[in-house]
Amino acid sequence: MKRKTPIKAIRAKCIDCCGDDLKEVRECTITECPLWPYRMGRRPKDDEHVDDAS
Repeated sequence: MKRKTPIKAIRAKCIDCCGDDLKEVRECTITECPLWPYRMGRRPKDDEHVDDAS
C-alpha cells in the first residue's frame, strides 16, 4: 500500500466525508472542523488565520 502525505490523507478524508463529491468538499461550510483549512489538499496560506482555540 502506498503511503499518503498528511495533506493528501486529509483531502481523502474530506472527500469521504462529503460522499465522494468534490464540489461538496469545495463548498463545505463546517468551518469548525479542524481539517477544514486543509480540505483542498493544500496548506493554508500564511496570511490566513487558523484558530486552534476552538
